[in-house]
Parts: sequence; C-alpha cells; structure tokens
Amino acid sequence: MSKIAIIGKQQPLAIRTRIKEYLEAEGHTADLLYMETRNALDWTDELKGYNAIISAGEKFPAEVFEALGGDLKLLSRYGVGTDEIDKAAAAKCGVAVCNAAGTLSTAVAECALTLMLSLKRNILDSDKEVRAGDWSRFMESRVGSQLEGKTVGIIGFGDISKALAKMLSGFDCRVIAYDPFWDEAAAARLNVQYAEVSTIQQEADIISLHLPSTPTTDGMINKEFLSKMKPTAILINTARGRLVVAEDLADALNNGVIAGAGMDVFSPEPPLPDNPLLTAKNTVLMPHMGAGTAESHEKAGMMAAKNVADFFAGKTVKTILNPNYKDYIEG
Repeated sequence: MSKIAIIGKQQPLAIRTRIKEYLEAEGHTADLLYMETRNALDWTDELKGYNAIISAGEKFPAEVFEALGGDLKLLSRYGVGTDEIDKAAAAKCGVAVCNAAGTLSTAVAECALTLMLSLKRNILDSDKEVRAGDWSRFMESRVGSQLEGKTVGIIGFGDISKALAKMLSGFDCRVIAYDPFWDEAAAARLNVQYAEVSTIQQEADIISLHLPSTPTTDGMINKEFLSKMKPTAILINTARGRLVVAEDLADALNNGVIAGAGMDVFSPEPPLPDNPLLTAKNTVLMPHMGAGTAESHEKAGMMAAKNVADFFAGKTVKTILNPNYKDYIEG
C-alpha cells in the first residue's frame, strides 16, 4: 500500500475526490492537500512521507526532489505540460515523472479554434457594441473575414495540433505545420503539409503555437519573427507564455505589423498589471483555461490516477518522461 498526495486545489473538487476514491479502491491511502502557493518548494514538509504526488501544474524544482528523496517514487501530472518540473533532478533522486498525454488535446484545440473565430469575426467588440446600443454593424471597419479557405500555420505538430488540423479541415483550410520530429503518417492522414517556420511566417493567415517552453523556443515570437508575418495575419498562443516576448507582440499589434492575437497563456501568470498585452489592440485574452472543460478534467485526472495505480502494481506506464530514473534507484 502506497501513500498518495493529491494536490492542485484549482482543479474541480469532484474530480479530485474521484481520484481519491479510485486510488483507495486500488488499496492505497490518498489525501487531498490544499496548498496556498503553486511552488512545491514552499510546502515540502507537508509532502514528506508520500510515495506519489498527483500534481496539477505546480512547480517542482530540484530542491523539492532532494527534500523528498527516499519516500517519493512518482510524480504523476494531472495534465500534460511538465516544463515546471525538473525531470532530470527527479531522475537523480529516483523519482519517475509521468503525465496524462493526449487527454487535453480536443479541449485545447477547440480553444485555439475559438480564438481564431473570435478574432476573425470581431466577436468581443460586437458583443460590447450590442450591449451599448450600437447597431452600426455594416461599417467597413467592422466587417470580419471568414476562416474558410485560409492558410493556417501550426508550429509544433503534436496531439493538440493534430486535433486542431482535423477541426480546420471542416473549414477547408490549407494547413501547414512545422515540427522537428515530423509525423509523416499523421500529416498525410490529416492533409497537413510540412513547412519550415520561415514559410509559415510568410504564407500563413493564422499562426498557432503548440510547442513546449524550452531554452530554444522561449522568446521565439519576437520583433523579428513578427515583422515577417503578413500584416493581415493573427497569432494564437495556447501553449506557453514564455514563447512570446510580450512587449514585441504588443508593439506589433498597436502598430499594425500584424492584425490580431489570441492569448490563453502569459509569462508570468497571472499577467502583471503592466503587461502590455492587457491594453494592446485587437486581442482576445483568456486566463490559461484552454484545457478547462469538464471532459478534459475527467480524462486527465483519471489518467493521472491510473498511472499511479499502474506504477505501484508494476505495470507499464507509457507516459514516463524520465525513464533513466531507474538508473539512480539504489539496489
């Protein structure tokens, strides 16, 4: 029997309760922990003695694994992104890290599509105008454009991008994408064409970001990148806020370098009051809720729980992200 901590009070209580019940039915002890910050370093004392932690996006730097080493065997991500977790440090402490890959793809893809449509059709401005009694909808400045037939450039061709490409096929969009680890079979199935990033910049009417935050990708959307986009193009980011230089994007929006931006993520989060994107022109902003559907929470939460149960039952967990953790286990 293992002792499991379920953290992440921002996740639905009903799902976390179901996770607890599932793990207890599997013979484990499970506790719902309520922490005031999202940095696990602030509450290592509360986490001591647990054999596994189900995390909902909290920061786990190296110091946490060093403090919890010995008892802790598994960190199971309730979600997909793990850039806030020092996986190499976890491995050196003999801790496996896994995620719930594939569970959020539809929800985030729908969010990206929603941002595209909202910007193309000026939905937020139209809502404000109707509420203000303004019915001058046929002014040239208020005429939107259709998504149908547009070229959508996707940077990062993983599960979310593939779900988005499938949705865009219903709009007869031309979809081009870049990924250093290209999935030719999926691209052929979804009618997606490979393109270098430079081609996407030049040809895409919409650029949608779907790649992780790494030293290579952080800040890639900067003044130089934006200057090579079409002036009529829009940028969508449902991936990570650190990919975008906020000041450069705000300048591009305010000066007509590009036509609009839909942002579900920021750096830091929540955005600071002086973040220039909060006052930039032609934006639709969301509070990192692209994956926030009842269906995605159910899938992600229960996969995170099953990963824990399978791990301690000696079964294969397919989403282990640092398999070299076994090299550091004593004995």
